[in-house]
Amino acid sequence: METHYQIVCLGGSIVERKNGLIALSLRKKTACLTMPQQISGSIYDYPNVYDVLFSDMCRSELEFLTAIFERFGNKRVTSVFEPACGSGRLLYHLAKLGFTVSGLDLNPHSVAFCNRRLRRHGFRESAHVGNMASFSLADLGREKKFEATFNLVSSFLHLTTETDAQSHLHAVADVLKPGGIYLLGIHLKPKGKQHCLQERWSIRRGSLSVKSHLKSLSQDLKKRIEMIEVRIEAETPKKHYRIVDRFPFRIYTARQFSDLLTAVNRFDILETYSFEYDASSPIKVTADAEDVVYVLKTRQE
Repeated sequence: METHYQIVCLGGSIVERKNGLIALSLRKKTACLTMPQQISGSIYDYPNVYDVLFSDMCRSELEFLTAIFERFGNKRVTSVFEPACGSGRLLYHLAKLGFTVSGLDLNPHSVAFCNRRLRRHGFRESAHVGNMASFSLADLGREKKFEATFNLVSSFLHLTTETDAQSHLHAVADVLKPGGIYLLGIHLKPKGKQHCLQERWSIRRGSLSVKSHLKSLSQDLKKRIEMIEVRIEAETPKKHYRIVDRFPFRIYTARQFSDLLTAVNRFDILETYSFEYDASSPIKVTADAEDVVYVLKTRQE
């Protein structure tokens, strides 16, 4: 499996990662010569494509998650929950490692894909259709609370109002045991110039080639809404199609996210990390921070 990843930065330079290696390049990429068929719908309606697109990140994410569970978990972490679980790529691998897993996602196609894979490999179908703005243990088919939850790829930003964001954090705290942890990864708006303007990455698994281009279309700082466009091209020997999706994200600066946590008053920040997922190298969140994973701990009641 070969992976190529780009972040287009100010000045036109491109930070590239090929099979996990980072390099700086000014090279231009050649375009596909065949015209893809454009299809409508959410990118989340195609979990098989979405799953392949992010599959190269699984190893580093899993190593990071398990290291953080071991370091910050209250006793031993055995049960984990992922709101906005998507295709369930991480839930599946965590189940293989022996964790009891549960997931929640608004998209029924993604939930069905996740459950089919869990069932195929002998695990319980534990993903549920639901809104991450409001849920309970009953919605997840459980009575016991979790030791840990995680949401690593900015899915939290789909909650575009303060009310929904606060409701989500309260719901997460309610399904966690006292002292449970929540790993929340979000893209922040820096106080200074935003260095990363757009992202492109591609990956091939077998005969399936997937390319993605994500970019910001507009930012309304007063309403704190950013419009995102994602274009995904998928190609096999017999098919070539493009999915174009647009959706709003809520904007957070580091200060605004800190204010949100203060308003909710359910979590303490244990540590912060970058999206490099290096558990041995925490970072300090400044006003110019962009990609941050917060390790949050529920306060003792």
